[in-house]
Amino acid sequence: MIDIKEATIRGRSIIEDGRVFNIDRSKYMNASEAGGCIRKQWYDKHEPKLRAPEDLGYAWRGQAGEHYMIESLLQANVPLAIHGEQHSIADDETRIAATPDDVITYDDEWIPLEIKTIDPRTNRRNLPRDAHVTQLKIAMALVDQYHDNPGIKRGLLVYMDASNFNDIVQFEIEFDAGILERLAPRARKILNTKKVDNLDREGKANGDCKYCPFTEACGVDVADTKTKSGRGNKGTSLDASAGVYIELKESIAEMKATQDVVKEDLKRELKRRKTNEITVGGIEVKLTETAGRASLDKKAAKKAGIDLSPFESVGAPGERLDVNRVT
Repeated sequence: MIDIKEATIRGRSIIEDGRVFNIDRSKYMNASEAGGCIRKQWYDKHEPKLRAPEDLGYAWRGQAGEHYMIESLLQANVPLAIHGEQHSIADDETRIAATPDDVITYDDEWIPLEIKTIDPRTNRRNLPRDAHVTQLKIAMALVDQYHDNPGIKRGLLVYMDASNFNDIVQFEIEFDAGILERLAPRARKILNTKKVDNLDREGKANGDCKYCPFTEACGVDVADTKTKSGRGNKGTSLDASAGVYIELKESIAEMKATQDVVKEDLKRELKRRKTNEITVGGIEVKLTETAGRASLDKKAAKKAGIDLSPFESVGAPGERLDVNRVT
């Protein structure tokens, strides 16, 4: 007797494996991933073979919902540019790409669409989700940049109940002209970082590790991931100070990532020109070799029977402040 479930999943997997995008998605930070854990994105780009088997039924559910809505909008004479076809738009300068669900093309305004299906038990007070807003903003910026259009001022983020496709809510998202430039350092960090150990486990802060297919490869303790904290202090001076601190922290991290990329570019250019020193625009650029730092291998000393503890000293106690996003 045929196993309908097994055959359905196997057949759908064959269909999905045959999907072809018009760009090489491994060379860009894709909009649908931009709001997720940076380590998950790194594994997707650099070590996809380490992905653990996962049930992708929820993703296929999303495709079915999207098809239903696009087909219905077309029959209602809503002018759509893409008609539900998978067409990605990529920006080689920022290395960011998006695959819009569709674009409403009025004569005086274009309105990109992002369509999501949600579980009927979803708390709608938590909508729209930040990652979805970011995804739509990226798509809006790319459509505006690479298509001749009368102007994009907003996009529509649409949620439909997976148990009732006619239960639909929508959110109007304003156009964000600077989002590609702000996210470019993150994209370069994902694509250029050689070792995943140099990236933060962002999923631990928001609980995403529990659903990540790279948990084993990443070596994260899922039981130790945090849950969302309350908002009892929202609006207080503590809330304001924490907000300023985290924004500065993230800005510094992005600037450092950009600096690292530019640093490697400068080194490659000096080597290409076969020189260690050059002055350009009143700025001196010099590349020199440095001696390796001497270090004491305490494990080797202990193994050799040498007790170093009499020579150890303990400094004065200090304080450490950890400030991280949890939502």
